[in-house]
Amino acid sequence: SGTRSLGRMLTRARHVLGRALRETGQALNVLGHMAGDDFSFRQPFTRHRTLMSLFDKAPAVASQVFVAPCASVVGDVALATKSSIWYSAVLRGDSSAVTIGEGSNVQDNVVIKTTKSSPAHIGSDVTIGHNAVLTGCTVGNRVLVGMGAVVSEGVEVESDAMIAAGAVVAPGTVVPSKQLWGGAPAVYMRDLKDAELSQLTKQATEYSALADVHVKAFA
Repeated sequence: SGTRSLGRMLTRARHVLGRALRETGQALNVLGHMAGDDFSFRQPFTRHRTLMSLFDKAPAVASQVFVAPCASVVGDVALATKSSIWYSAVLRGDSSAVTIGEGSNVQDNVVIKTTKSSPAHIGSDVTIGHNAVLTGCTVGNRVLVGMGAVVSEGVEVESDAMIAAGAVVAPGTVVPSKQLWGGAPAVYMRDLKDAELSQLTKQATEYSALADVHVKAFA
């Protein structure tokens, strides 16, 4: 009985020592953050998974890509170099593939999803504004999809085009190059001016630079 009692005491002592060491380590970690004016230790812990496989479908992320900590990239999703996926954006490659081209930015709260018959392809230097929803569509290069716009299944937006904020592009619509479409349902509004066309690339470049700042902040 004396041996069993000693064993219990040693086990208890080991647990107490382990807890004390963990608490000491946590305290030192907090002290280190405070010394560097970094108060990130006050942020609540989250088990959110930014990149998530779905059975045999896994995200493919190139170099120099920013994916915000609270974004969700699920399944068959390919992110090209210098692309950026911003806060609370959701990319779902669960039914078909989602591809995001080089230098494109998917802004806060955007949802890109697919259907079994319609993958989603986003070209290079594309800007997708906050709260937009895209389903199984094809978007060319140097395109702006405005904030809150809805781009439906089967839509093709050609390169160098613009979808106005809040527009609802009906299924199967083709938006020609160098045109602005808006309204619900979206219709042709006018041709884009040269200054607007150059702005399409500039916006994407500026977002790529901003993404680099956020990458360094989370490094």
